[in-house]
Amino acid sequence: MKYWPNLIIVDDNNENLYLLVAFIRKIKVNIIQATSGNEALEKAKGVEIALAIIDVQMPEMNGYELAVKLNEGRPDNKIPVIFLTANYFSETEVNKGYSSGAVDYIFKPVNHQILLGKINVFLDLFNQKQIIISKNRLLRKSAKELTRTNNIIKKREEKLQQEQLFTKALLDSIPGIFYLYTFPGLRLVTWNKQHETLFGFEPSEMSGRHVLDWHVPENKQAVMDSLKDFMHIGQSSIETPLVTKDGRLLPFLLTAVKFESNGQHYLIGIGTDVTERKQAEKALLQSEATLKKAQQIAQIGSWELDIATHELLWSDEIYRILGYLPQTVNPNLEIFLKRVHPEDISLLKETMKTARETMKPFGADYRIITATGEEHIVHEQAELLFDDAGIPEKWMGTIQDITERKRIEDELKSSLEQLKQLSKYIEQVRENERISISRELHDDLGQALTAVKIDLGLIRQKISDNELVLKISNVTNLVGETIKSVQRITSQLRPEIIDDLGLEAAIEWYTGEFAKRTGIEVLLEIEKGMSISNNESLPIFRIMQESLTNIARHAKANHVKIGLKKEGELIQFRISDNGIGIKEDKMKSKNSFGLISMSERAASLGGTFEIYPKKDDFGTVIKITFPLK
Repeated sequence: MKYWPNLIIVDDNNENLYLLVAFIRKIKVNIIQATSGNEALEKAKGVEIALAIIDVQMPEMNGYELAVKLNEGRPDNKIPVIFLTANYFSETEVNKGYSSGAVDYIFKPVNHQILLGKINVFLDLFNQKQIIISKNRLLRKSAKELTRTNNIIKKREEKLQQEQLFTKALLDSIPGIFYLYTFPGLRLVTWNKQHETLFGFEPSEMSGRHVLDWHVPENKQAVMDSLKDFMHIGQSSIETPLVTKDGRLLPFLLTAVKFESNGQHYLIGIGTDVTERKQAEKALLQSEATLKKAQQIAQIGSWELDIATHELLWSDEIYRILGYLPQTVNPNLEIFLKRVHPEDISLLKETMKTARETMKPFGADYRIITATGEEHIVHEQAELLFDDAGIPEKWMGTIQDITERKRIEDELKSSLEQLKQLSKYIEQVRENERISISRELHDDLGQALTAVKIDLGLIRQKISDNELVLKISNVTNLVGETIKSVQRITSQLRPEIIDDLGLEAAIEWYTGEFAKRTGIEVLLEIEKGMSISNNESLPIFRIMQESLTNIARHAKANHVKIGLKKEGELIQFRISDNGIGIKEDKMKSKNSFGLISMSERAASLGGTFEIYPKKDDFGTVIKITFPLK
């Protein structure tokens, strides 16, 4: 559908408006009619207007005001305006009209020929403008397309250069020799760097050499015979020695295929040093022997089971694990399952069934009865291998005799349990010793110091020498401070407040003293109403002591938060600080005896011990969780 430009006519007189529309209908335009300025503004919203014909004298909004508002928001697409008026204006009024957007005036009564002539002029200008815009748009599109095409060409050129560099690098990276001969001329065209290096020729000496120039005379006929096959089937292969520039012979396996480019036939191929292959084969045999020996030493054997044929292969060590001499029986599932302990066979079958259904590797420990009647423990590890179509092809696995390892593990577990019991006993002895020392300090040293303080007071009362009285007062104060130290040490050695008032009071007392002594703020969040026995309270108290001591010494913190709450059937005790944190190696160090001690105390409660950095801030968190008894 052909596009017609929009022309808006605004006149508050319907008769004038009808007459104007009748005149203009002869021109191919889309006419928009309005009888007021507001109606014209509403209809012109979002519409591209080629020309506006506006009556100057209109109520509410005159033509000048309407012209200004029509062009608001159209800085690059101003609407030309022809004003209609029945009066002749002064030069001032005319200038006012032109400043509001007028391009011409038509006086009433309207001469329709003049009107149509002027409209056609502005429509021609509008159409030319649209053509220019269209051409500019097309030009920009063409420029964009040209840029895109140039970029594509540039990328293709870069890709070609990269492919050429890659091809050269690939050929130079080939461990053997690469060659390209013309066919049937058999003249050398292209080769790789390795070809030059191995045979000692300069590039100028390589180019154009005949294929037979590399071979000893007695082998040239065999080489030409091999090329007869090349004529028929398009490929050739021969193992033969090649002659270097200095006369050395290098045994090579040469392979070639026919290649065509631009109507020219070529022989393209690679050569592999057979000496290296034989050395590799020898190394492989040695490796297999080493593997067999390693399996024998580690008591671990390998096996493969073909799912389709049920063919089973064993390494020599599996024979030995099952109590057979190598290669004395034919490996099969029936023989193997006979060796599995009757009580473990159902578990093994179920494990293999689950692994087969889930197509996942499996590992299992079970017992076997060897062919010589001995009971051993083995560990089997196996997984499914799939073909290119994703279908299970075979099982592959290992079996290791872990009888001795299990015995050592059992002994180690027993030793660890003994160590735990010993640690618990030592801790109990330590606490008893603390109680004993605490009592001796309290009963003996504390009472003795108190008696000394009393005697010093009596002596001071009987002396009138001021200097001597001052000295006795200083000694009395020193004894008083010593008594306080003894009381503090006694409380730390055995906080009787735990026995008298419980864990909560003990924590409040100790953290209060800690805050006074160190200046570190301590916030307590202790759930009320928990009943924790003294036997459980003391390890928690000791863990808190050790934690606060570490914080004061190393953390550089100024705030500590301690929480004790019940979660279901568990008690959680948590200490966190805002210090510099603890390094990973310190948390795992075998010399972190304080952390080891805390962990052992948590274990004595049947609980767990955790230490980790805070997630949302600097600092460290220590958490102990144990069951409520």
